[in-house]
Amino acid sequence: MRTQLFLIFIFLSIVAVPFASPEESEGLNLVASKPLPEQSSSETVIHENFLSQDGPYEVENNPDMVLLSWWKWSQETNSDWPDDDAQSRLGELGLEDGTISLFNEAQGDNLTLDEGLLLGRQHSREQPILALEGSIEIVSNEFNEWFLRFPVEMTPLVNLSENTVLYFFVTEDDATDNHGRKATHLVRDMMPEIGFSNMQGNTTETVWEIPPEHLLAAGIDLESNPYGWHITLAFFGESEGDDTNRLLALYHTSLPTRWENSTAGHLALPVFLLIFASVLASGAVANALKREKGMPKLNAEWVERGHLAAHFTFRAGNQKVTLKSCESEPPWQIKGGFKTKRIAPHSELEFTLRFKERFDTDCQISLGLEVEELGTWTQYLRLSSPPQLSTKNGQSVETNEQQASIGEPNGPR
Repeated sequence: MRTQLFLIFIFLSIVAVPFASPEESEGLNLVASKPLPEQSSSETVIHENFLSQDGPYEVENNPDMVLLSWWKWSQETNSDWPDDDAQSRLGELGLEDGTISLFNEAQGDNLTLDEGLLLGRQHSREQPILALEGSIEIVSNEFNEWFLRFPVEMTPLVNLSENTVLYFFVTEDDATDNHGRKATHLVRDMMPEIGFSNMQGNTTETVWEIPPEHLLAAGIDLESNPYGWHITLAFFGESEGDDTNRLLALYHTSLPTRWENSTAGHLALPVFLLIFASVLASGAVANALKREKGMPKLNAEWVERGHLAAHFTFRAGNQKVTLKSCESEPPWQIKGGFKTKRIAPHSELEFTLRFKERFDTDCQISLGLEVEELGTWTQYLRLSSPPQLSTKNGQSVETNEQQASIGEPNGPR
């Protein structure tokens, strides 16, 4: 009991301290966030694969590449995978509809994966082109719509061409459409961004967003399905003195989740509540076991004593018991008084009750008892109506013995 009171005190102390709530800015609630990852190596290639209508839908992967799987057949197949961004991607790059593979935006339809990676590296930066620092945030607005924000500072290290574009790609790690097709790293959403300075050393401090309607149209519901998503930020364009379109910078990571943000402080209350509930449960179990071992066992039966009587056997548990009272429910009446009886632990007491008159209804008995360390209890017992009795010297006696049914004791009084 002392342990439980101590834990209750600690619990009240904890809940008295205000807990960190989701941050709010501009009317938005911060759901989760994480820093932007380090820029990927220039050896890392973006492999864009346009899935065929009839499969296969699984594409070979490699640690040296970021795989983007595009689907463009929803109208033909009635699939619920989005396909508008796949069509847009082909259109903005001026590619034919039959295009299969891109490696850093360089077409490589008939190449092996190793050949494609080599091609992609020929269209990668040769030196650091830009610096990008900031975070990835999942926020909700006043309508509880979840979306993505990117508060960042971006600085070109060289002058960039006017046609330099940042692409956001939101991919689903393991996607399944309404017909059971399965694909990995399926591009659910693509969004281009040009809101930054192209001039060397000119820092742009801004917040890029992928709005909620953009995500929902792509089938991305981060509230109900928060896991299994990746975000890719890819800068494509040319730099001063180089007219080759290249992958200028690449950032690739999983989307943040609430658990990623959890600190020891956030987990303190759930952990404490778990410990607190365990202590209470163990205390309840211990008390139940203690009561089970301490409560007496009672048995009764009709007996032949030359008069109508019931014989009781009282077995004490591991606690001393004082039997204080014994009463019958009308119409039954006990003949004579009842004296207090004391029973030592692990001992047995037998006694007989006589009744003034026989009835054809069950006989209900209530016994008031006090069990050491467990308090005062009332134990109920029901004796079935006595069997047909024979007559001898004008007195009723039973013709056979019948076991009593014992009711559950009520709580302490």
